[in-house]
Amino acid sequence: MSLVKIQILTQEDAFYIPRILDFLLERRRDVVGVALVPGELRSGHAWRFLRMMGPRDFALQVVNLAWHRLLDGLGRSLRVAPSRSVRSAARRAGVPVSVEPNVNAPAFRERMRRQGVDLLVSIACPQKLGPELLELPARGAINLHGALLPRYQGLLPSFWVLAKGETETGVTVHWMDERLDHGDVLLQRAVPILANDTVHSLVMRSKVEVGRHLLLEAIERIERGDAPRQPMDRSRATYWSYPDAAAVREFRARRRRFI
Repeated sequence: MSLVKIQILTQEDAFYIPRILDFLLERRRDVVGVALVPGELRSGHAWRFLRMMGPRDFALQVVNLAWHRLLDGLGRSLRVAPSRSVRSAARRAGVPVSVEPNVNAPAFRERMRRQGVDLLVSIACPQKLGPELLELPARGAINLHGALLPRYQGLLPSFWVLAKGETETGVTVHWMDERLDHGDVLLQRAVPILANDTVHSLVMRSKVEVGRHLLLEAIERIERGDAPRQPMDRSRATYWSYPDAAAVREFRARRRRFI
């Protein structure tokens, strides 16, 4: 059994991805880089989040983010866990971080080729991977998705399962192709939805707590050479985009909150 050289593709985050990386990077010393792709934590997205979340949840989220950033600064100095940013999680593990405005750029592909990367791992990477990038790593590319694919493909699956009144969700690690949340399933785990779940609590219980273990198991199975490829049942596929006002009203009608 040989180690695989892993490149992680993700975005900056204060709440969820750092906890996944703390767990993963402690157990996998063969991660050669973390690529940060511009994502949700940008000032230009504030108005969109306010309209979706409403004043109460948006204000709580802003306070929560400010608190996490304060703790992140202290954590970098004191080296205490858990990490509150992707940069801090990578720094703690000694893994190089790069900012990649375009993951399909030739310069990024060439750097991965020189490093001998043979597995791409996407955790909330906000860009689609093109064919040249997907074909580069010998072991392929996998993605961690916070729902039971092929249902709830697309954005914010934890919001949508609550808005639609589901009683169960889950986590999927799947092989990536050129279409979003579309490749063969590698591993899945179901997670019950609780009556008092918020979007935040559900993401923590599913994508973070269950997902990080599932992702580690997937990498280990790829390493052993026994990783499955289960084609998705396309007849069951549903795709969801960014919530509009009607979706938020449906979500609120079920007495759900973001935080």
